[in-house]
Order: sequence, then structure tokens, then C-alpha cells
Amino acid sequence: MTEVFCDILPHARGWVFISGGVQSPSYPSYHLAVEAARRHLDDVGGGNASTVLRQQDLKGRMLKITALAASYQPAGLHGVVNSR
Repeated sequence: MTEVFCDILPHARGWVFISGGVQSPSYPSYHLAVEAARRHLDDVGGGNASTVLRQQDLKGRMLKITALAASYQPAGLHGVVNSR
């Protein structure tokens, strides 16, 4: 069984995913990028392929995203500045 990987990465304009060496357009939030990546994997997954959704951690490692984790934006990566 083949695996199709889709990697969620921070980008200067938000978040992108890369699958098959092709980068998606940028999305303003982590959640939107994950949803777009899931739709993409549904389209390209096919019957014989296993799909794997991953995100890059702060040390550059690719970690598999679980269903629960995909619904939350990772702390420290979103660039939002808290006001007083």
C-alpha cells in the first residue's frame, strides 16, 4: 500500500500544504490549511493509497497530525500578538 503525504507548513502569508512536491496557495489560518489538505487528500487518495497528514514542529521534524490535534492551531506558531 502506498502512502500519500500532505505536509502543513507555516508560510510568510499564513499556512500552506505540500503534497506530491506541489505547494498549495496560502491560507490565513492553520485550520483552513488543514481542511484544504484533507479535501486534497480525499481527492488524490484513491482506493489503494493511505493518506498521512503531517505538520512541521519547531525543530523541523514532520509529525503526524491526529484527528483531535488537527482541530487546534499549534501554540507559538500562529504569530498572533496578544494585546493588554
